[in-house]
Amino acid sequence: MFDHEYFAGTLQRDVELAGGHPIVEIQLSSGHSHRVRQLVDVTTGYVTVRAYLARADLAHHRPRFGEVESSSHETFYAVIAYESIVAIILDPSQEQARGRPGFAAG
Repeated sequence: MFDHEYFAGTLQRDVELAGGHPIVEIQLSSGHSHRVRQLVDVTTGYVTVRAYLARADLAHHRPRFGEVESSSHETFYAVIAYESIVAIILDPSQEQARGRPGFAAG
């Protein structure tokens, strides 16, 4: 289970080990997920994050944790209870995901 200790210290160490600006995604038990730009507040029962808004026209962009503001990525604030978090994914890859038209595998 994720808790105050994880967000107050362990996550930042994990981010540094992943190269400093990985893609950080929090997956929730509801099936929703948030791509995190930065941590805003860490408390006993929940974490407040600034997350990237997922829009259809930006579906293949992969914004990174701590990335400098970009006009193409809008952000919002999310308050997330620790008990609702099922996974945190850190993706250090440097390449952008590319969409492929149709169903063909290339």
